[in-house]
Amino acid sequence: MKSVFYCLSGPAGQQANEIVDAISVSAVFDQPVAVAFVGDGVWQLFDQTTSEVGKNTTKFLSALPTFDVREFLVERESLYRQSLFDRFNETREKDETSFLNHVEIKDMSVIRSRMRDFDMIVTD
Repeated sequence: MKSVFYCLSGPAGQQANEIVDAISVSAVFDQPVAVAFVGDGVWQLFDQTTSEVGKNTTKFLSALPTFDVREFLVERESLYRQSLFDRFNETREKDETSFLNHVEIKDMSVIRSRMRDFDMIVTD
């Protein structure tokens, strides 16, 4: 079963914690997985101070390629709305090992079209 996970919430919160757990379970069991960052979910791509009970989602997400998760998409408009577009590109340019180099910037129409190929959609 192919699963796509939409990260819609910021990194400091229960929703973000739950979706990273669900992604890891799917990845560990060799299910094809894609991750899309939309809305406030784009903040999960950047190091953030999380709540005391929260996880550092950025560190966790950066480990996913080792579990053969290869498809990471971020919505272009969400990066602009959150004023993160330039920061995203600057981080990728400065650090070739950054997780952001695994993430593709796409328009929402492209993300929706791509996600039609998946059997299960999970949102936080």
